[in-house]
Amino acid sequence: MSDSEYFNLLSDFTTAVESELLAYVRGLILYGSFQKEQDKGPGWIIPGTSDLDLILIIDVDDINPKKPPRRFAKIAETLSVFFVHPVYAPVLDLRILEYHDLPAKLGMAFSPVHAESASRYGEVLLGNNVLENFTFSEKQLSRCTKIAINQAYESIKSDYLQRVVIGEQPLTYEFADLILDIAHSTLAFKGNLNFVRSEVPEEFDKLLGDDLGATSVDIVYEAKKYRMGSQKMRRSDFIRGCMEVSQKVMKYIRDPFTFEESKKA
Repeated sequence: MSDSEYFNLLSDFTTAVESELLAYVRGLILYGSFQKEQDKGPGWIIPGTSDLDLILIIDVDDINPKKPPRRFAKIAETLSVFFVHPVYAPVLDLRILEYHDLPAKLGMAFSPVHAESASRYGEVLLGNNVLENFTFSEKQLSRCTKIAINQAYESIKSDYLQRVVIGEQPLTYEFADLILDIAHSTLAFKGNLNFVRSEVPEEFDKLLGDDLGATSVDIVYEAKKYRMGSQKMRRSDFIRGCMEVSQKVMKYIRDPFTFEESKKA
């Protein structure tokens, strides 16, 4: 997907929400790599892999309260066009929050890390940045990043073992995505929420290179290069490295202080 297609998607989506759903909208917020692309110039998007990150906060409680199914049907009808589009659907990362449910409960379907990042650094496209009214504690954010890291680790482990058992090679690009997700979540675990995927290897190196070692950092760099089109890696070495990095990160987030002491021993 080209840069121009990202711009077209953002324009089309914003126009559709404004023209069809404005009465329901408290805020539409852009964050992530595309938002940085606009603020700082080209270079933040990884074509074909970067998402267009949006949070839509809707409020339907005060609009025709006797007909809630019709209100939600209208929202679904307007947005569904984008999720069946063959070009737009793979890159549109939309989170819909209902205003009166905020602050949303922690769970599998919602990450306060995204809400906190959008609240602090996002660009308001429609309405207001109502997320500023809802904050999450460091404990909640830490718990959420641990869940994300654990899920990615379990995906790496189960996919690797399953494919070895049935005699298939693991899919390298899936491993690359999972390692970038783990590195990104680890940065968030350390309290750094304003990094997008293209920045992750460098920031992971700066913040955690000494703790996790050069080998771990190298795998994260390799993951980024692979997702940007490079095929210059030994597949087996990369996949084995992904397993090792994910295990090391899991030990680190469980107890950074114990991890540091065991590394010195």
